[in-house]
Amino acid sequence: MKKIKHIKFIYLCICSLSIASCSIDEVKPINQLTDENVIRDKESAQNALNGVYKQWREYNTGFLPIHLAAEGNEGFITGAISGSTGMNLNQVDPDNDYLSSVYNNYYAIINQANIVIEKLENGSAVGIDEPSKLQMIAQSKFNRALAYFNLLRNFGQFYDLSSNYGVVVRTKFSRDVEAQKRNTVQETYNLIIQDLEYAITNGPKNVKHYYGGSLAAKALLAKVKLTSKDYTGAATLALEVINNTENYGLETTYAAIFTNTYNSKEVIFAPYTNLNTTEKDVSMNQINRTTYSTILDKVADAQVAGAGNLTGNGSGYDSRFLFAYSANTKGTNKQGKYPFNSSENTGVGNTNYYLRMAEMYLIYAEAIVRSNGDSSLALTKLNNIRARSGATAKVFTTKEQLLKDIREEKLLELFFENGECWYDLIRYHALGDVSAFTEKPSLKSVNQFILPIPLKAMIGNKLLEKNPGY
Repeated sequence: MKKIKHIKFIYLCICSLSIASCSIDEVKPINQLTDENVIRDKESAQNALNGVYKQWREYNTGFLPIHLAAEGNEGFITGAISGSTGMNLNQVDPDNDYLSSVYNNYYAIINQANIVIEKLENGSAVGIDEPSKLQMIAQSKFNRALAYFNLLRNFGQFYDLSSNYGVVVRTKFSRDVEAQKRNTVQETYNLIIQDLEYAITNGPKNVKHYYGGSLAAKALLAKVKLTSKDYTGAATLALEVINNTENYGLETTYAAIFTNTYNSKEVIFAPYTNLNTTEKDVSMNQINRTTYSTILDKVADAQVAGAGNLTGNGSGYDSRFLFAYSANTKGTNKQGKYPFNSSENTGVGNTNYYLRMAEMYLIYAEAIVRSNGDSSLALTKLNNIRARSGATAKVFTTKEQLLKDIREEKLLELFFENGECWYDLIRYHALGDVSAFTEKPSLKSVNQFILPIPLKAMIGNKLLEKNPGY
């Protein structure tokens, strides 16, 4: 029987013992993982953890936001991009090798996080103080939770808590694929939430934005709680992130987020990138082979009086849309959010924006409305985001309209970043707030809301049940 091997290499870096001074880009491959050579002391434990972080820069995973935008309502793929066949029309085949690569990389992150957790918990790392050990375990659990959340939202029925179509949950390190049935959606959420609660309690504070500290875990858990319909929990956590004491906050201008990338005070978690090294960036320069959707164009045009125009600095559109697409600001990659040319050897490079502060405002707003809270609080946070873009403040009419306004604001704020607009469309459809079939006519069935389990994964795990409709 053909087996798909887990990645047997962990990437280690030569760095000092502390997170603050360890450069995440200085990573070299070493020998195959064994019980003897992986984690022996504080230094090797820190190195192994940096190997987990490095996996977020894996080439195919790095430009997944392009595919997610095409699946949803954000844009279209217009040129040759690996794995793009069928994405625009939501007709993706299980034998898509690109999907197999992304799927396997998420499990590589999980597998590497598992060994760090195991070795630290069982005392294999000698001479490590208890606070450092707990912080490393917390960061490993943050990474594991983020990988499982991404797996669940792309390959599982994340929007249905009663569904059996979760993903395979593994919490132990393995060198080979072991046949295992899928866990339920609720079981998958349970592990994600458990990991993030641990990471909030034990994770480090005031770390660089490419590390998953306590605040990043709290921000991710707010998103998970919203997705899993714990709206009160989501609102509470999102507000705590907004009111943080670690100097995170909204940038004064939208453009500053993408100029500063992971150094932006608004970015809560994004992979480390550096074009001055061999590590480079996340290959989002391929966004130059995409364009915006008619829905995004329509919503952006509706924010400002007059016909939309993208010549020069542009006019008649929401300022965020103009920043991304007007002639004077769209930049070398034809989309202003990703301004760095990956073939050059200068600059920090493009990154993926997994968590940023503006989304916390909008999570809070939606969660307040869905938990039957004070709508004025939701409206205030929504208008905080609109004020930065120069858009007219929204006024309350009905709960239904406010939810629509929040969803459209997320589209305007987060397009082509991390698929949130696509996941929102699915969630809102499942909750009866919008018809995804109307908003994107290529959608004909709820089966298209998630991707097929890759054929190679099915071959490697004979107990793995395929997704409905594929």
